[in-house]
Amino acid sequence: MLPKWHVLYGFIFSIILVYFFDFSFFAGVIIFLSAVFIDLDHVLICIFEAKSLNPVKFYSRALRRRYIWLDLERKERDRYKYPNFILHGIELAVILFVLSYLHIFFFWVLLGCLLHLALDILETIYTEQHISYKTSQIWLWQRNKNKKEWVIE
Repeated sequence: MLPKWHVLYGFIFSIILVYFFDFSFFAGVIIFLSAVFIDLDHVLICIFEAKSLNPVKFYSRALRRRYIWLDLERKERDRYKYPNFILHGIELAVILFVLSYLHIFFFWVLLGCLLHLALDILETIYTEQHISYKTSQIWLWQRNKNKKEWVIE
């Protein structure tokens, strides 16, 4: 999902929690930020692959790759390895859930991450990508075995 949608839905979700469910303003900010900045793993992968810190280059490269990837048929996509975004999956949610017993801060981060993951899963279903892509990085890692790298440049 494009960042603008995560920003919009994260903002709306945070506002609803603050105004209707008595969350503090600080909690709303943390939930919003975690709903947006979970995508830092996309940035890290792109920096690693492109070996560039230029945000304009990163964004244009990421958009181009996204549209080419989504233009492929599902069967064609399934021949290649899906990218492994370490912050997108149940594994992070479980860690945050356990940490939330230590401090409420982690619960707020968990809420933001779950919103983000829910939006990504809906988009994954809509764009006919394999659901492991945004649900479990361990599952995705297993699915990616013996598949070809998808290289575009």
